[in-house]
Amino acid sequence: MFALKKFSILLCFAVATTILSLSVTAAVVEEKLNVLVFYESLCPDSKRFLQNQLGPNYDELGDFLDIKLVPFGNAKSVDDGKEFVCQHGPAECLGNLKQSCVINQTTNQTAQVKFVVCQMTTHWNDNDVKECSESVGLSSNIDNCVNTQLGINLQLEAERITKLYQVNYVPTIVYDKVFNQDLQQNSLKDFRGTVCDLLRTRGDISLDDEVCK
Repeated sequence: MFALKKFSILLCFAVATTILSLSVTAAVVEEKLNVLVFYESLCPDSKRFLQNQLGPNYDELGDFLDIKLVPFGNAKSVDDGKEFVCQHGPAECLGNLKQSCVINQTTNQTAQVKFVVCQMTTHWNDNDVKECSESVGLSSNIDNCVNTQLGINLQLEAERITKLYQVNYVPTIVYDKVFNQDLQQNSLKDFRGTVCDLLRTRGDISLDDEVCK
């Protein structure tokens, strides 16, 4: 009887260890390259990066990335969000706010990225989100966000994250939550190449993986 109990305990331990090992392995495999993109809605350099770097390369690289888009940049809040002051004026503050509100509708990364790239390419100077939001299946009716505390809170959170990384230039691109000046400079010129190098270094893809050829 003692031997049987001992065998049962060992068996349970082995099964539990195997499950834990598989869980840890799965978590490691599923962990994607974290990419933070800090930008401003009326910043020409932000527009250039989103239009020429992130946009054209997202379809092939998106499955490997965990992207967070942060529309705030060099803006500042006044009196806990009663007012925001932006580098390119009030229109940029409105653009940042509107983009935050549309992005907040979904956790679908592809929809978020496609919306922002569209917005920064075709409507970056007029703040009309209808075409770009509806093109990715999101609502353009965002008054209940733009005109309420929700919108203010979203921009305050964008400010918090921006300050956390001490962003003083936009766009700023941060990988795996650590800012690196060399990666920043390379990303502005060759986002695809920069990401591919990082994916290879992390072991996410092989040296001759088709996605980076």
